[in-house]
Amino acid sequence: MTQAIIREAFETRLKTWADARTPAIPVAWENVKFDPPAGRYCRAFLLPARTQSVALSRVDREYKGIFQVSFYMNIGNGPSTVEGLIASLDAAFAHTFTQDGLRVWLTAPFSAASAIPEADRYIVPVSAQYRANTV
Repeated sequence: MTQAIIREAFETRLKTWADARTPAIPVAWENVKFDPPAGRYCRAFLLPARTQSVALSRVDREYKGIFQVSFYMNIGNGPSTVEGLIASLDAAFAHTFTQDGLRVWLTAPFSAASAIPEADRYIVPVSAQYRANTV
């Protein structure tokens, strides 16, 4: 269930950050009903990699993966607004943070992939890599 703890760690921090924006940014969570607003919003995804055990006893677990936030912006405003959001999001996440006794490390900062233009949205996927170990 440690992936659930990792998900909670990221989602809690993302919600706090999104609610603090002016205006607040609605977040679409995985497998939760969401009606996209006319304005900006984001979608959050936890993309776990295969769980590993590095000790011969196999009592430990190493969890790695990617936390992705895709920003859905209105067309025609240019990239600067979303670039500011990305910088703010990256600053909101410490290099390490703890949830329910599990320390999660960001092994790569939030960074953007190429934008995906659609008919009514400018979508920018942003992701950070993470790792967490149990002992």
